[in-house]
Amino acid sequence: MAVTVAPRPRILFYHKHNPHYGFTNFSSHPVVYHGKRYPTSEHLFQSFKFQGHRPDVAEHIRTCSQRPSVAFSEARRFQASVRADWKNINVEKMDETLYHKFTQHSDLMQELLATGNAELVEDSDKDAFWGIGADGRGRNELGKALERLRAQFRGD
Repeated sequence: MAVTVAPRPRILFYHKHNPHYGFTNFSSHPVVYHGKRYPTSEHLFQSFKFQGHRPDVAEHIRTCSQRPSVAFSEARRFQASVRADWKNINVEKMDETLYHKFTQHSDLMQELLATGNAELVEDSDKDAFWGIGADGRGRNELGKALERLRAQFRGD
């Protein structure tokens, strides 16, 4: 007798007007890291590209605007100064960013835990690394990071 396994439910998140927008780094959930307040987790994540070797740029990104899109744009503007090992550590830094965000916002932690075993999918048509991209076949690294965090919170 063949056993069929039902596919995991999928939870899509990305757009501000849809559920689970808080799972994105653009949601307005400030994060405190090493005693400094970052307006959003996007600010913290982008600043990680420069912390240590370019603290001036990291601080600029933290304080440039309340808007996460500006933090993203400013990090792009300073692309030449991004730490050399960024591609090797960016997923680890996303994990760290999300840990700080979700442990500082218990409502988000509860929302994440309430997703059960669902596959979490950043439904971004613009980003095939952190999201699923325009063709839906992207790496979805943000969704995977959230699933790792959920498992960590549950003690899996």
